[in-house]
Amino acid sequence: MIITNNILWLTIVSFVTVPIRASETNQKPLVPPNPSKMEGYDPDTTPSSSGGSRWTPVLDPTNNNTIIGHHYSGLNYNVDEPCALQTLEIWHPATPASIAHGKPSLNETYGAGREAPWLVYIHGGAWRDPAIDSSSFTPSATKILSSLFQRSSSPIKKLAGIASINYRLSPYPNHPTSPSDPTDDSRTAQHPDHIADVLTAIAHLEKYYGMKSYVLAGHSCGATLALQACMDPARWEKDDDNKQGWGPKMFVKGGLGDGYGGVQEVAKPRTVVGFNGLYDLAGFIESPPQGYERWREAYREFVTSAFGSDEKVWRTACPASAGPSWVKEWKLTQRGEEGKKRKAVLVQSLEDSLVPVEQTEGMARYLEKENEQVNGDNKVEVAVLREEKGGDHDEVWQRGDRLGEILVSVLEGEI
Repeated sequence: MIITNNILWLTIVSFVTVPIRASETNQKPLVPPNPSKMEGYDPDTTPSSSGGSRWTPVLDPTNNNTIIGHHYSGLNYNVDEPCALQTLEIWHPATPASIAHGKPSLNETYGAGREAPWLVYIHGGAWRDPAIDSSSFTPSATKILSSLFQRSSSPIKKLAGIASINYRLSPYPNHPTSPSDPTDDSRTAQHPDHIADVLTAIAHLEKYYGMKSYVLAGHSCGATLALQACMDPARWEKDDDNKQGWGPKMFVKGGLGDGYGGVQEVAKPRTVVGFNGLYDLAGFIESPPQGYERWREAYREFVTSAFGSDEKVWRTACPASAGPSWVKEWKLTQRGEEGKKRKAVLVQSLEDSLVPVEQTEGMARYLEKENEQVNGDNKVEVAVLREEKGGDHDEVWQRGDRLGEILVSVLEGEI
């Protein structure tokens, strides 16, 4: 995230490291062995008729002759009126059949992988930074595929697929290398456009890729969007005649493509993982924690760009300040998901110079307070991971390894 120019601590479970099990780090060969080599890989196929890039192999970083997955970039999820930033990156774990055919096998993806969860990621960048997009998840996606490949003889049964979402950005006319153009529809977005795009992308995965359940992860403002996706989409109704107002005109409860200007209703994620998240923007701007006061006006600038000038909108949009009881809206409705525990994993680097740990602690405290209002079966499990050596704000996704390691542990039920 490019930025230009007294809180009680909650005592909950805290994890410092989540190591990959040493006993399972040895490389496991694919069966049969021959198709796992690069020769015979046929990239001349696409997952749909939407155009864009072709499927490309993902190679194991520990053995660059071995294919561990397949990657597709630039897939439009707004099939009716595609916009430049309404796209997905898709990764599928490799299987013997998919390697032989040079692309994911529909039989295996919708067969063996049918009941496996997806992992869906939302990038950060203060809702406006063009330098951070869906491709920023590539190092982490590679780490996840490699880890699952080493742990399991059939990764597709553990993870059906990975998706990283692009969404329309808010104006950033003073960006140092790529200032926004007011005529570019993909860079003039304002809340709730960002969350509308995220929900439309999820709806696309449900309809066209058979996604049944998923873990939703996000970094920085992507963590904000991930928790917004757990709320009732009616919260994001927008009066088309007044962007600062709220009304029923734009709310669409139906299927994909029925009035894209509205907000899609989709299945909720089972687990949300937030990395260095922004959860209470109005609170930060009103009273930044010690050591972060210098960022107050920079925060005010990008928050106004993303949400407008009405501070009431800032508060109602952010998950730690959206008012009581929104957690009751986080209901699992997919077949087989009903009644399962929901989980929020909040990860914060203690070396983050842009986002203070108080943002994560405040979000955890909010969730725990909500838990006091419901019975045991309806409580949200909350885990906070305080990363003492987590690096600065963007380093978690730039490096990719630790972000991927944490998400594998979530998928495996270790966190």
